Amino acid sequence: MIPPEQSSNDAQPTTEGSKRNRNLRAAVASVILIGAFVWILARGGFPLLPPAGWTKSLKVGHFVAFCLAMVFNMLTRFARCHFLYAPLGNVPFRRTLTINAIGMAFITYLPLRIGEMVRPAMLREKGGLSGWAITGTVGAERILDGIVFSGMLLLGLAIATPQSPLPDHVGTLPVPVWVIPQTARIAALFFAGAFLVMAAFYWLRATARRITEKVVGLVSKKLATRVADIVERLSQGLSFLTNVRYSIPYLAVTCISVGSQVWALQQLGLAVSMPPLSFAQATVVLGVLALGFSAPNAPGFFGVVQLALYAGLATYIPPAHVAHEGAVFVFLFYSVYLANVTLLGAAAMLVEFFSRPRLASGASTA
Repeated sequence: MIPPEQSSNDAQPTTEGSKRNRNLRAAVASVILIGAFVWILARGGFPLLPPAGWTKSLKVGHFVAFCLAMVFNMLTRFARCHFLYAPLGNVPFRRTLTINAIGMAFITYLPLRIGEMVRPAMLREKGGLSGWAITGTVGAERILDGIVFSGMLLLGLAIATPQSPLPDHVGTLPVPVWVIPQTARIAALFFAGAFLVMAAFYWLRATARRITEKVVGLVSKKLATRVADIVERLSQGLSFLTNVRYSIPYLAVTCISVGSQVWALQQLGLAVSMPPLSFAQATVVLGVLALGFSAPNAPGFFGVVQLALYAGLATYIPPAHVAHEGAVFVFLFYSVYLANVTLLGAAAMLVEFFSRPRLASGASTA
């Protein structure tokens, strides 16, 4: 028989090797994604850097307004999660802000949205908050955001008059701009369907569980039970919707947050001397950007942000302006976004570190 100590020592290198392999795969995937986006942007004629001398025409007042609105947008996005967590347990408001700021940094810089697991990992408590329930709040937040942004995109497209005729290229890529409304409709249907599935598991638990067990049970009864258990626990993330004390404030803060970002895009357009965007037009640009953010990402959301912004602007702004002022617009948005995520995440980590309970000076550390 192998001694317990030897078994433990043998298992440790295996675990470390698995972690190294996962990290290596993530690094390779990141390099491939970034390389692919660089190639696409270059082939489409989309500059990664603004043209020389762009700072001379920058309107500082509008740019400062844009920066402040972006910070406000992020803080309100973090704050609204208080109403997601409240039905599940007592999470201090300060901790809600810091955990979400840290989570946003990990989501941004880790590839393929694997940073989504940071919040559940940091908030779960033994005998208290369930990791699965917190994961459910992440899913609920993403689904509701998908419904809000895709619906907002469709409404903006219905109100704001696009260029006529719409360009049949985005940059030099043969991607007709009319695919944006089609994509918005598909996204709206997808997120509405996802919401109905989660809602069914929350409000019709017994029926939804029976259906899941029958369908998945055709493959494996054991798997069917496990899937039904997981989805049922995840659906607890929708518990805030049944209480107007939490659902109405959550939706209200979401609307304020989204409105501030639409206004921020308008200010950025004015700052770079681009033809002014109406509120409805800026709503469409933000909706296209939100669809880009919802996709699996390269580190820093590199590529998807640039492509989404260029596609959104091309709906209303003439190609010559998209290639010039639009390049400054995209560069500044991406730079300010990364700066905000990094600074807020770093500040949140410091707050979390210094607010950790310390052992009393006389306490034993054994």
